[in-house]
Order: sequence, then structure tokens, then C-alpha cells
Amino acid sequence: MSTETPLVSIFMLTYNHAPYIEQAMHSCLAQQTSFPFELVVCDDASTDGTAEIVERWSREHANLVLLRQPVNGRGLNNCMDGLRYVRSKYIAFCEGDDYWKTPHKLEKQVSFLEEHPDFAVCCHRVEMQFDNRPGDEKKQYIYKDCSADDERIRQGIFHADEAIANYYFQTSSFVFRWRFQEGLPPWFRKWMLYDHALMMLHAVEGKIKYFDDAMSVWRRNESGYSWLQNVDKGVFFQKEGDGWIRFYEEMDTFFAGRFHLQIRERVLLALRGMITNCLETGDLDQARKIIEDHQQWFLKLVKDNAPLLDAVRLAIPEQVDRMPPWTGRPGHNGEPPPAPSIGGFKEFELPSIPPAPDSVWHHWTADQEFSCFATPLAALMAWVYHRRVRRLWLPAIISRTLRNELQNLWFPHQFYPVGSDFTPSADFIAHTLPGDAVLTVSWMGRPPASTLKQALRQRKDVLWIDDRSDALWPGTPLEADATLYSPSDVLGVPDGGILVGVGVGALQPRSTQENTFATQRRDLLLERLENPIVSSDLVAREKAVRFGHPSPAGAMSRLSTEMLARIPMPMVAARCRENWAVLHGLLREWALWPQSSQVDFAPSAFPLVLPASIPPVFLRTALNRKGVLCTAPTLALDDKYDPTLGEETELLKRLLLLPCDHRYSEQETRRVAQEVLAILQGESDFGTPGARPAPV
Repeated sequence: MSTETPLVSIFMLTYNHAPYIEQAMHSCLAQQTSFPFELVVCDDASTDGTAEIVERWSREHANLVLLRQPVNGRGLNNCMDGLRYVRSKYIAFCEGDDYWKTPHKLEKQVSFLEEHPDFAVCCHRVEMQFDNRPGDEKKQYIYKDCSADDERIRQGIFHADEAIANYYFQTSSFVFRWRFQEGLPPWFRKWMLYDHALMMLHAVEGKIKYFDDAMSVWRRNESGYSWLQNVDKGVFFQKEGDGWIRFYEEMDTFFAGRFHLQIRERVLLALRGMITNCLETGDLDQARKIIEDHQQWFLKLVKDNAPLLDAVRLAIPEQVDRMPPWTGRPGHNGEPPPAPSIGGFKEFELPSIPPAPDSVWHHWTADQEFSCFATPLAALMAWVYHRRVRRLWLPAIISRTLRNELQNLWFPHQFYPVGSDFTPSADFIAHTLPGDAVLTVSWMGRPPASTLKQALRQRKDVLWIDDRSDALWPGTPLEADATLYSPSDVLGVPDGGILVGVGVGALQPRSTQENTFATQRRDLLLERLENPIVSSDLVAREKAVRFGHPSPAGAMSRLSTEMLARIPMPMVAARCRENWAVLHGLLREWALWPQSSQVDFAPSAFPLVLPASIPPVFLRTALNRKGVLCTAPTLALDDKYDPTLGEETELLKRLLLLPCDHRYSEQETRRVAQEVLAILQGESDFGTPGARPAPV
């Protein structure tokens, strides 16, 4: 073997594998390749002579490296320390009790990755070998059925989102384009599911190639982590379920919800096993506690869980292959490095996909001065401080979150009331003073009333900021001193608060600015993971961090900007308006705005006024059980705060917001309306609100 730098490192974890380790090492060292490779064996302080066997082999094979742990760490430190050692371009895996079947495995997989730079992972079918079983049993495999109509599937080509919920891979088949020569990311915790974590960390960098050839053997025996799962899933998850769930919850946070629905299936697998075991053993109290502690995973939320995925689908056509980061990524050849990523995963590279000429980004910012912040709140507060606003006037329909943050900042503010249809009058403007600023809101996407806008235009000594956080396309030109957009709210992109107006360009935060808020929150999260029992001190420090950083610093991510430039505004806005017309046509009798059968803006929701006989909570519960997620609006104020409030709060008790945005097709929108009609007319299987079933 040549002394050249190895192109591939074969990573082998071992502990008390003396009966198997020689077969495993021989299968790796016997690989016939056109490139140099090394075998890195990480022994976790074995007590059966495994390390001595490996040490003897290392004296005979120059490309065999032995890394020994001083004490046993149950695989944790052994895995982490070994991965830090790897510096090769590629990494392959074979645990000490598994082995490879063919001497051409490594050549086949690495050659494929060398020839296809848009792939990050290569794997294959794996044969299972059960110890202490007759050798004439029918062979079993870990594999993916590629007999599909889709040509891509038949070719064994997959993407990251397909590698979570239906996990058909095994460690001994992995070859990765190793991306952590400089060390693992901070989030990579010491979990036993390290194989799935490493798979996902690489799968998001490119495509996955699957060969339907059984080129390795996974030995199943009592010493393996997953053996108990094979024997009794209920007992396995009762023992390992909490760690399993924490792992996938951490993965969900790291990927910013990008794979939330797929991860949900993995979590539910553990929860089903844990609850099944509790029911079989009669421990109903523990089953109840498990359900209460993890109830968010049992609820199927339609709209909240998939906005980022929907935005990606709008921005990236399915027929276009995604460009992996290592092909022409900015930051190479002396170019400036890319903007910081969000949510823990690297941003998509979209230069191969042309921007849409009629994009959302174009409609919001074309020929205008703008600045982009991490959140709408950060953008708003930057503007009011920059313009030296004396007092900020807000409508009562503003969110409680904004009210709380203004209170935390001790910023002077005043609320103005809105009418029975949530349309504010202009009367309050007579009470404003020079230097004040008025915030108008495009509630549900509906632009402010013309009378209010006319009154604001006449007050040259009062500033005007138009909050379009709820609006995709308000249908009116920019007239205010500044306009505020929130793409994450209306389109589901990862982040962003965009200010548009004269002079706002000077407020643009630097992309490289350190977000101390995010850094401190991350440190607290890591500390909490290391110490599952949360102390009062930890809680107090977290509250202090929130209080100290009410407006997170930093710019909007480049990922959001590039998505907005590729989402066609007319198509998305037209779908919103069409959904509005469908809901209005079927539910006009209960509509908040019964005369508005057609709208010239892009509505984010359809407001429904329920009859007094039907409590909103009843309708919301019934619809949620049908898979329809509806919401109820909230006021920042109540009648105890301001005696002028009355009509708003009474109406609020009867108001419900039905989904109306572009994520819903016409067929889905009609189904929503029909479910609502059935409930309103007492024809649903949920019965009548307040009625009790007749006694038997």
C-alpha cells in the first residue's frame, strides 16, 4: 500500500468484538482499489482482548490505525474522538462485529462519488446475519424497494427528506463525502443514533445514491444496541425511548423544522412503543404522563409544520436538480464567504435556478430603498429609534408579543381602537402630536381604509409606518414613510423583516454581525441538554437573556432572499384570492365582510363570525379533528385597559380565521368550507354544541 494521503478513511467502532474483529478488519483491508485508504479502528476499552488483536494487525498493515479509549464510555467518547481523527475526503463505516462481502465495494462507491459531485452519500443493500440461528434460514436484508414508476427511484437516487421517516439504511453501507475535516458541528451530541445524524448531516449537502447489491453484512447479536428493538419494541423504547425522542427533537431544531413531518413519524414510532409497553404492564399513570409530556407530537398541525417546505417547493421547481454547495459555492477563489446560515443547516445554493421576473422580492423592493433584518420586530424597533419617534400609535388588533416587547423596552406607545369590523376610524389622529408615529396594519392582508390613509397623508408632522406582515400583496402602492414586510409569516421562508422606504437603507445590519442573542440561547440549550433537570438558576438566566435581547440582531438570511426572488407573486396571490372566493361563496352568511366576494389583495385568512349558539372552541376542535387547522385572533388590549374598547372584544369572542392562503388548493378549500357548513348546520358527526347524548 502506498504511503500517500488516504482518499478514504474506513471508520470502525469496536468493543468486546474479539470473536468478530479479525473478519471485519480483513474484509476492509482486502479491498481492491485504485486509491489509497486507511482503516481507523476505535476501541472502547475492550476487556476481551479485542484491542490486542487490532494492535497485532496494525504491526502488519501500515494503513491500519488503532485509537484506544482509556476507559469505556459506552460508545460515546469513542465515536466522537474517532470522528475528530478523520481527515480524508471520504469516510466509510464498518463496525467491529460487521463485515464487507465483496473486495470491490469501496471502489464502486467511491468511484461513483468521484464521478458525480452532486451526490453526497452512497449506500447499498445490507444482508442481516443472526447469531445463534440455523444457517439455512431465508436471508433477510435492509434494503429499499426501487421498483417504482418514478425513473429516479428505479435508478436508486434519493433526497434528504426521504431518508428520515422511512429509514432503510445501515451503517456498514455508508460512504460519505466527509464534510467535517475541521471538526463536528456544535449540535452533534453524544447519542447512540450517531449513524442517522451523520447520514442527515451529509444528505442535506447533495443527493443519495443507493446500489441494490448486498455488499456488506450486519451481524445481529445480543451485544448490539438495536437487538432489544428486534426482540421486543415495547421494552426497547421503554428503555431507550427518551433518548431517541431527544435526539430527533434536537435534529428537528437543528434543521429549523425543514424535515418536521418526517421526524414526527420517527418520534411517534418511539411513543407508540413506550405507550404499548405501559398498557401491557398496566402502568396507566406512566402512559398518561408520556402522552401529556409529548402531546405536541400527537397533534397533526396542517399549516404550522410545513411552511418552509412549501416555500422551498415554490422557489425550487421539482424538475430542477439542487446544486450542492461544493460546486461553485461563493467563498471559493477569494470570493467573500456566504452569509451566515440559519437553523443550523447550510443555505441552499440557487444560482442554477433563474429568479422569477415577477417575484415576491421584485414586487416588495423594486426601485425602492430597503433593509433586511432577522425579524419584523427588529426592523420596526430599528426604524422608530432611527427616526427618533416620540410615541408609537398602534391598533388594538396588534399582537400581544409586540405589546410585551414595547413594554420591556420602556418605549412610549399608545393604542387606538378599531370598529366592529376591525376597521379603525381616523378620529384618533386628532390626539397625535408632532414627532409621533402611527402604525397601520394590513390585517388578514386587507390594506388600511382609504379614510385613514388620507388622514395620515395630511399630517406632515406625524410619521407613518405601514405593517404588511400579514400581507403578501396588499394591492395598493407604497405611501407610508416606511413599509414593513414579514416573509416568514406569509410565505414560510426561514426568517426576515424587510423595511422599504426613503432612508431605510442606512439601517441595514451587517450579515457578519454576531447575533449575541442566538449565541447565548444556544449555550443555554447545550447546558440544558447536559443537565436535563432544569434548575431555577437556569430558568432565571434564560429569562435574563430574553430581556436583554428583545430584538435579535443581524440581517435576514441569504436563503430567504434567494427564495423570495424565485417565488412568483401573481401565481401565489391568485391562489389566495381564488380560495377567498370559494369560502365566501359557501359561507357568505357568516363572513365578517359579507360584501367582499372578490378581493384585490392576497388574503392570508378568511374571517368567520360564528352565531352566538356555537362557541368558537367547539368549531375549532371539530375542524382540527378533521385535519383543518383554524385559528382565533387576539387583541393586544382588553376592556380593562381601555374603556373605549367594547365592540372589538365582543366580536373577537365569535371570530374564527379559516385557512385561505396559497398552500391550499381549490379542492382542499371546498372541503374546509363543507366541513364548516356541516358543523354550522348541525349536520356533522360532532352533534350540536352543548347537547348531551340521549340516555340508553
